[in-house]
Amino acid sequence: MFFIAPFVSFAAQRSPRLPRVLAAAALALFATLACGEPAPVVKLTPDEPSVALAGRSQFWVDRGERLGVAEVEERQQHLPFATRPSDHKVVMSDGDALWIRFVARAQGHETHWLLDVDLPGVDDVTLYFRDAQGQWVVQRAGDSRPQSVWPQRGRQPFMSLSHDADREVAYFVRIQHKRVPFSGGLYLKTPVVMAEQEQRAQFLLGAYFGLAALAILVASANALVYRDRGFGTYVAYITAMALGQAGITGVGGMLLWPEWPRLNNPMTFFVPMLAGATGVWFVRAIATPRQYSTLLDRLAVGFILALLLIAGVDVFVPTDAGFVLSMNLLTASMLLVMLLLALAIARGDRHSRWVAAGFLLVIIGSSFPVARNVGLMNSGFLTEYGMMLGSALEMPLLFYGLHRRLTEQTESRARARALSVTDPLTGLGSQRKLLTQLQASLARLKPGRQAALVLIELANHAALSREHGREAADRALVLAAARLRNVVRDIDTLARVGDQHFALLMDSPCAVDEVNAAATRAVALGLRPSSSLPPGAHLRFHVTHTMLPLPGVDADGTLQRLQQSLRDIAPDARKTIRALEA
Repeated sequence: MFFIAPFVSFAAQRSPRLPRVLAAAALALFATLACGEPAPVVKLTPDEPSVALAGRSQFWVDRGERLGVAEVEERQQHLPFATRPSDHKVVMSDGDALWIRFVARAQGHETHWLLDVDLPGVDDVTLYFRDAQGQWVVQRAGDSRPQSVWPQRGRQPFMSLSHDADREVAYFVRIQHKRVPFSGGLYLKTPVVMAEQEQRAQFLLGAYFGLAALAILVASANALVYRDRGFGTYVAYITAMALGQAGITGVGGMLLWPEWPRLNNPMTFFVPMLAGATGVWFVRAIATPRQYSTLLDRLAVGFILALLLIAGVDVFVPTDAGFVLSMNLLTASMLLVMLLLALAIARGDRHSRWVAAGFLLVIIGSSFPVARNVGLMNSGFLTEYGMMLGSALEMPLLFYGLHRRLTEQTESRARARALSVTDPLTGLGSQRKLLTQLQASLARLKPGRQAALVLIELANHAALSREHGREAADRALVLAAARLRNVVRDIDTLARVGDQHFALLMDSPCAVDEVNAAATRAVALGLRPSSSLPPGAHLRFHVTHTMLPLPGVDADGTLQRLQQSLRDIAPDARKTIRALEA
């Protein structure tokens, strides 16, 4: 309708056939059509404790922020106010202001009503109305102001309406919100409804931040104890994600930095970019793309640096173009994350499946606020809490995947350590393990207490190898280890200390009779027939032993003396057990 106004005005000045009275009437008619019908009176009753202003209020965008509230009130009949629908979205640049007007009248005994601007993170909101004496009442809130000047502290602005009963009051709301389209709903609610709404929100937020704190604490402990890089990057990622959610949901502005409003925008825009960078860093540590593609690894590093650089520049020089670039880069980084995880899964990394599932949930959850930021969706529950819900489901999945990965790595390292002190053929301890245990036993011995060291040789090992082959000789060694295990006490150590030699450390307390009995039993067990040996073959053990400590002899010396004692036993000797005296 606005394009008609120049023609009507031109006709009123130029055409002698059109009386000025008709021209004025036409202009008046145009103004009425352009401004629309006055907003209906919103009746506030206890029967409807929450009233949406969509369809009951009118809006106008002041491009350039030229008018104050007094001028808007005076000229409202001539300003192009229009009914604000439920799906209303407004894109505002620096200096623009969205004006919303409505008329309300409180009826009944409940005269305390609140205006709820249902959008945490809105930059600036001011409510104007005249009291019964005609004086302006002004209330201001928003992320650009410290909480101390808000009418009531909260995650999002809510302000008191007039307490006058049965009086129609005209209200004007001035909103400034840059970079992201404003699509927040405006509601009139009683304090009871507002309190119930905040209780539900605080329960949800408390559960999320409690889970995040627990995940950070446990992951930090794992990172420090196991020196695991995966858990370290997980801590950085979850911390950045939690701080970003604190900014987006308004928890940070209300509780963490209430008097530093300049932190609100960085926490809302910069920290999510930081979370994206740490997310790529985390996946790079898990998927290790450098093992199979140097190009992909460098691409991941490039994304990390680009996210940090663009986000850092945006903090100091915020622009619409920078915001769009940030959103596009963040989206591309999530696609890179899924690519890296898909390649890791294809290479057989089972634990990356859990990480991929977690990131997929975050991508789905973050799609709602991104859709709001680009104007595809209105503000609502999913745009405010979608990413937080995705992150809450992501944390245990990532933690479980990391835990499985760490457990597998720990078991692999333990097996590797065990192999260094374990004989791979018999499963017994190695000579290195025996010497370590022997040295410790000698150090623990107290005066009057004794231990014993028994050295056992499979004397017919070489004969078995010559007559029946190496495989039969190896089976004989395995059988010998199994038989000797039946001689060992719970506190003793059995080890293989040579090709055909075994050592038994009988730790304190130990008596000479016990040592002799163990040696005799070992020889007897070797003579028992077994299907593992060639027909007619048996295990022929030569045994020498000594009580510990030997004066002036260390662990290595003790073992060497016993080995020499074994060599002194003839291959066909009838007496196959010898005691080495101190």
